[in-house]
Amino acid sequence: MNDRIKNTSLLMGLTMLVFTVAAFVVASLLFLVGVPITTAHLYIALAVTAVFIWFTAKSLFPEKYPVYFGISFVASAALFIVFLLISGYFYDLSYDGQAYHQELILHLANGWNPVYSKSLGELGDPYAIWNDHYARGDEIAAAVLYAVTGKIELSKVFNLALILSSFFLAFAALTEIMPRKWGRTALLSLLVACNPVSIYQCLSFYVDGQLSSLLICLVALGVLLYLNANNYLIAALSLCIILTVNNKFTAIGYAGVLCIGLLVALYFTQKYDLLKKLVITMAASAVIGTAIFGLNPYVTNTLKFGSPFYPLAGNNAKDVTAAFTPSSFLTMNRFDQAIHSYFAMTEPNSTNKDLTQLKAPFTFTPQELQAFGTPDTAIGGFGPWFSGVLLLSLVILVMAFLFNIPRTFVAIGLLLILLISAFINYAAWWARYVPQLWMVPIIIALLGFSFKDRKVIRGLSWVMVAALFVNVSLVSVSYFNLQSQWNSNLKGQLKALKQAPQPVEAYFSYAFSNKNRLKENGIAFKEVKDSPKGGSVMELDHSGTMIRTQGMAVGETNLAKPQGQDTAASAAGKH
Repeated sequence: MNDRIKNTSLLMGLTMLVFTVAAFVVASLLFLVGVPITTAHLYIALAVTAVFIWFTAKSLFPEKYPVYFGISFVASAALFIVFLLISGYFYDLSYDGQAYHQELILHLANGWNPVYSKSLGELGDPYAIWNDHYARGDEIAAAVLYAVTGKIELSKVFNLALILSSFFLAFAALTEIMPRKWGRTALLSLLVACNPVSIYQCLSFYVDGQLSSLLICLVALGVLLYLNANNYLIAALSLCIILTVNNKFTAIGYAGVLCIGLLVALYFTQKYDLLKKLVITMAASAVIGTAIFGLNPYVTNTLKFGSPFYPLAGNNAKDVTAAFTPSSFLTMNRFDQAIHSYFAMTEPNSTNKDLTQLKAPFTFTPQELQAFGTPDTAIGGFGPWFSGVLLLSLVILVMAFLFNIPRTFVAIGLLLILLISAFINYAAWWARYVPQLWMVPIIIALLGFSFKDRKVIRGLSWVMVAALFVNVSLVSVSYFNLQSQWNSNLKGQLKALKQAPQPVEAYFSYAFSNKNRLKENGIAFKEVKDSPKGGSVMELDHSGTMIRTQGMAVGETNLAKPQGQDTAASAAGKH
């Protein structure tokens, strides 16, 4: 029973993960032979996924593999369709999403080949500094889907799909650690998958939430390999690494540290045969992922600008966090900055360099919850109760050390790997840049639950799990409520524009991708280079676009400035 549930969960998680990887890999391989993205790409990716899951099911369920293949594939397809509907219902109202993520998807779907085409800078893309040089695994997968659907908002579905993949893979891994503890395993898997960063980015084209999900998948696959390795898990780990290193630049460092941690664990437990296989697999995956599938940008950046991580390193490097760093952080080291951030009142991203304000644990204000409406929460980005959770984690860790030193050192070793992976980033105070820190209290909760005869530490672990659940709920309710309100306002505006005399005048400010939004809604427009003045002027809610039309009633105008978005500069969210 335990193996059947675990393996079914594993198949479900792999289906979502492999399909996402396949969409990226198929397109990237065809780029190398001069083939741009077409509608056929999606069906090839589906076929690759079906073949992989078929043989994995055959390995896991030798006698009934067609049944379990069908269950996993059909259930995954049904959930994917549900996520498509959710993604399509909401517009991406984020700054970076509307500024350059969607622009890149549109370029890719319209035939731009990053290997052979002219650079986007040469083609006049105003955000070419990012679109030409950043890792773009997520945009490529999204463009493959967009090429078939013609609806760009549907392409956000991979955020939700990878959250689900991380849940199922985490569930499979935790089932190996805690057999037959279904409720506890499901709750912990849900908590680890529902990282607040993943939640408040799931309806946008930001990629940090995807990175969180991929790192969870990487850790879960590592646990499964350590406990019960097989060739399909090794292949899945390889695919996960390939997509992760093409998610964003920092992902290379994060994945590298996590992989080294697994190799060290295998060495100390004398699993030398598996160690050799994984050294080869990880090294090959990293090289293939960066040098072949990531030829542009990693190789081209190195050749042209002296660093694979240009424009964040190399010639004329840019510091994209400097404009958003609170003034109180300027004299602190990265560890002090992180402590002050996660114990402070939650604040949205802003160029106003205010001092952070520390607060009492397990408290929050309505203003703090407003900050979770956007995908770029800067201070206190893991939720309003995360500081209290960290204090509980420390208490549980100290108690565990008093009860069982060897067991606690194992947990500390896992925590050190996570912390090292996070603090190689100088901006570890910003939650979305180090989403793996969310796993720290989950590991400590597992440690607390391992003491079967110690009621106090187990009770504290349950209290911490409950606090994490409340924390995620506060973030989720705030995010979806605000997104619903803003989307409702925007849809009302678009409906009014469709009824107005055409064409309308449109000034897109930073959100050039909104040209596509107007086209999808059947609104004819004439682009102007300056914000229109006079007549009936409407600012599309949280969309950075000003519209002027004749014949629109005054009551239909909306001049409210978007909340929580700094239109002075983009945080350039993929570094």
